[in-house]
Amino acid sequence: MGGYVNQDGGGWTELRVHGVSGTPPERMLAHPHAARVAGDAEAGFYRRQWEAEQTSTDTADERLEAYSWGALTAGSGQRALWLLLTPFLLVNVAFFALPYADDERRLSRRTAEAVQRLFALSITLTLVLAVVLVSMDLFGWQCVRFSRDCTDRVSWLSFLSWSWLDLPGRRIAVTAALPLAVVGLLWWLANKTWRELETATVPPADPEEQDRTPLEDRRMWNGASQVRRLRAAHVAAGFALVGVFLLAPLVGNGQGLSAVQSGPAVASVWSGAAVVLLGLALCLLGLTMVLVCLPHDRPQPGDGGEHRGGRDLYTLLPWVAVAVSVLGAVVVWQPDVNSAAPVLGDTRSPLPWLAQTVQVLVAVQAVLLVGMLVLLLVHLTRTRRARSGAERSLAWFGLAAPVLMMMAVALAGAFAAGFVLAVAHVLGKPAPSDLSRDAFVVPLPFFWGTALAVPLAAAASLLAGVGLWLLRRNTDRVLREQVVPAYPTAGIAEALDAPDLLEHAEKLRRARRIAAAWSRASVSDVGGRMAGAFAVLLAALTAAGVVGYLVDQTWVYTHARWAVNIGDLLVGGLAAGLLYVGRQAYRNPRFRRTVGVLWDLGTFWPRATHPLAPPCYAERAIPDLIQRINYLGCTCGGQVLLSCHSQGTVIGAAMVMQLTYVESSRVALLTYGSPLRRLYARFFPAYFGPAALRRTGALLLGKPLDITDGARSRWPWRNLYRPSDPIGGWVLRDVEAVEISADQWAADSRVGDNQDVDRRMIDPMFARTAGDTSYPASHGHSGYADDPSYGSSVMILRELRRRSARP
Repeated sequence: MGGYVNQDGGGWTELRVHGVSGTPPERMLAHPHAARVAGDAEAGFYRRQWEAEQTSTDTADERLEAYSWGALTAGSGQRALWLLLTPFLLVNVAFFALPYADDERRLSRRTAEAVQRLFALSITLTLVLAVVLVSMDLFGWQCVRFSRDCTDRVSWLSFLSWSWLDLPGRRIAVTAALPLAVVGLLWWLANKTWRELETATVPPADPEEQDRTPLEDRRMWNGASQVRRLRAAHVAAGFALVGVFLLAPLVGNGQGLSAVQSGPAVASVWSGAAVVLLGLALCLLGLTMVLVCLPHDRPQPGDGGEHRGGRDLYTLLPWVAVAVSVLGAVVVWQPDVNSAAPVLGDTRSPLPWLAQTVQVLVAVQAVLLVGMLVLLLVHLTRTRRARSGAERSLAWFGLAAPVLMMMAVALAGAFAAGFVLAVAHVLGKPAPSDLSRDAFVVPLPFFWGTALAVPLAAAASLLAGVGLWLLRRNTDRVLREQVVPAYPTAGIAEALDAPDLLEHAEKLRRARRIAAAWSRASVSDVGGRMAGAFAVLLAALTAAGVVGYLVDQTWVYTHARWAVNIGDLLVGGLAAGLLYVGRQAYRNPRFRRTVGVLWDLGTFWPRATHPLAPPCYAERAIPDLIQRINYLGCTCGGQVLLSCHSQGTVIGAAMVMQLTYVESSRVALLTYGSPLRRLYARFFPAYFGPAALRRTGALLLGKPLDITDGARSRWPWRNLYRPSDPIGGWVLRDVEAVEISADQWAADSRVGDNQDVDRRMIDPMFARTAGDTSYPASHGHSGYADDPSYGSSVMILRELRRRSARP
């Protein structure tokens, strides 16, 4: 459609940023036609397209613009597969949940970061180890080596009985292609998503503008060199682990060494090569562990980041690991190396070193998790008195980081155990030892992992029921404590105390429906408490499982095999459920609003700990907004009203903290439906805590001269929230703010500016409007821009921006 699109940059530009629902530009602009004026299809800036300039309401003095970033997270339905990498996502988010400031207890923070990065590497190895166990152990080692019946029952494995694969080393070499392909796929995805979403860089700022909070550091969104180093380490570790189990069956038990000493000259050469390659693979694994633990300072903006590849020798590590694995496959292919391997019919056993590696990996993860818990407890104890009342309301008592790490490893372990046992069931029968001809030996920790899924599922169901009960019970309290004061002229209090309730039945039904809606809006708060309780149960069950494993390793298999079978089904159902949830979240906008906030909360953060986690959309969105505001405000000399909804408020606040003093002096901020305080400040206090949010408001003055509460009246920032909103809430309100009743809003939409950032809106209107037979609907998390208070807030912010610009 041809037409007129305003291209001016002077005057006022109201720039709207949507939330997790991926709102289309046409809906954001409340106009049937939108044209992109900057950006691309993934993330672009749009303005209204009119039939002609004469019909346009966009003028040289003011205009409406929308930034649509939804395609960064809600692209094709194939992105639902990212949900299978949720363990990577959780351990990456845990990094930002650390309650340390960048300049606070630097040694303690760096120790915690090293622990987290090593823990993240262990999660990657858990995934690779599961694929190695299925492909190389169950398929290549156990399936044909002990019984030809396996390939007869499973037709798609019949190729393993071909004559040219009659040696165990050759079968292992062929089946090693699957874990190598999985690691290669993750490598390719990490590189591809970085190039598509995260290569935008934030321009350098004035060095005199020293940052006081982590989000003010422009290097945060320029983490190319750090991600490259971690990516190289994780990929190299995955390839090296495959190489270890290619060579371990032949040299791990000393048979290869004996061949070197007593065999023919050719056998000695190949066996010696196997020993050397195995040692090299183990050295690569150790080197990657050291590499992820090294402290890393982000480069300055504009230093080249991703394009400095030739100067970083660690980028060669994945290629070296691939070469070791390929050479290992060549070596184990030789008949002379296979001469010492056990022959068909020997006692069934897993790949050498495999069961021990699983046990060591679980033990290392437990030690790292306990170490992180101790570090945080020491830190929180030391800083308890220094934190204000608002700063003490941290999620899960400030232990969000180890809780997220524990959930990540539990989910990774459950996926691995479920996958291994499900494949073993297809082939024959999983068992901890050679109990029958059809049995396939699986390491004991996998049986314990799936068995624990049963009590965890029961606990989750119980907690969900408790949460629903709390919400229902909360309705009566909300009715008397919140609904009655919000509607003072509706006569609800008199109706509740009246002896004849039938006379006020309709009024009470209306009040209770509103109370129920407001109570349901607390689902995120109740859900947070239930998640904390679930974490406690998970920790208790895990500890009980560890104790039980140490006392009697075979107890689960011999006495609770039913729990293993049920747990296997539950884990498979969980994986399928995650795929369904992901698919629905990207296809159904309404469903996306429900689960999208949690997913977008995770993918907001850069890949600072796990480089193979789902990509970060903020590394594209924040540079886009900074450059657009710099163009509109500094180049064109205009003013920008940044209007942000839901997750867009997080992007907006983070972007404001990235602005220079000159840029921020051209910006006013309007947020609504914001999870900044409700979620982000509680889970990520170092980045969005009360001090950082106050700093955000002060930065809008152009120079952060005063961040005291009394200065809030001058900050060009207003935050709108409703009691019916399950996601949004107040941002800076430390005490109860003046609440404006629905009747007052109806009389004068400009009433209620309390000279503060937060403005509470009452939703819905209590009584029917004239001529309408239905009660007004509750808007909850939507429709903020249609509320009269939105327009009044825009006018207030413009006036505040003009006042702060005066000399």
